Amino acid sequence: MFDKNLSVPIPLLQAEALERRISPDHEKIPEVKTNIKILKSGYNGEKELNYQVGQIPQHKYHIFHDLRLPIGEVFFQIDVILLSPNILINLDAKNHSGKITIEKNQMIQETVDTREIYENPVSQINRHKILLRNWMEENNLPKIFIDNLVVFTRSSSEIIVTPGYKEAENKVCKSHDLLRKIEDLERYNKKIYMNEQDLFNVSDLLLKKHTPKRIDILKSFNIPVSDIITGVQCPACLLAPMKYYRHKWMCPTCHCVSKDAHIRAIDDYCLIYKPWFTNSEIRKFLHIPSQRIASYLLSTIDFTRVGYKSDTVYHQPPLFP
Repeated sequence: MFDKNLSVPIPLLQAEALERRISPDHEKIPEVKTNIKILKSGYNGEKELNYQVGQIPQHKYHIFHDLRLPIGEVFFQIDVILLSPNILINLDAKNHSGKITIEKNQMIQETVDTREIYENPVSQINRHKILLRNWMEENNLPKIFIDNLVVFTRSSSEIIVTPGYKEAENKVCKSHDLLRKIEDLERYNKKIYMNEQDLFNVSDLLLKKHTPKRIDILKSFNIPVSDIITGVQCPACLLAPMKYYRHKWMCPTCHCVSKDAHIRAIDDYCLIYKPWFTNSEIRKFLHIPSQRIASYLLSTIDFTRVGYKSDTVYHQPPLFP
């Protein structure tokens, strides 16, 4: 069963919000678009992996997508964990295209006009295995056998493992072969390590310790706050700002009318700046003419409120439960 479902990565949502909020001819647009393309590729790979693990009988595993766990002063991220009484399987999705050659010291990706060098994914997933084992020991969780697989999710990719590299031959597969690989691991690991209460405790702690990644998007691209386009954007033509009149937003260019266009604008504020704000901060960003109108609009959205009257701070609810 899915204890933690797949969700859109917050850095991808942040990059998309930034793209909407800077001029189409901004000097950073190419860089932002490239970043979005990379993040979308990774997310598409995880969606394919999600489809494959979704075919596993639900009673066999607790399934966790996209966990980011703290250990010491740093974090490590795991695409998918499959947890059963017998085994914990760590899956790492790779959505690379072209010809992929896996050597002991590196991975080479070759397309028609590019050649890129990456870390060996087997070394990467082995490091995650060590970190995960250390994390479980640090949190006094029961010991369990841990194994891992690197899953290439793009069917058109050509995967080549250098001759004699047996570990990669065993640990690397394409997504269509994942279920067979999992069955092979099950066949050789029948010892019971955890009972139902142990599984519940591990699941509960994984969810509690998960810390979604969020970046300072303006700092990441070195974009000044003054370059951000403020106001409520028209859902039809993306012009900003729309004008608020009698509980409706009206676009002065294409004359589109919307009752809730401010919701996406508030999401953009939270993704670009910070996931909380005061009435005056959001009023300024949305170009709302009065505190009373802002208070009314905010009252229609499910925000956590801290403070009283003018000191109230509105906290955006978690993007994904």
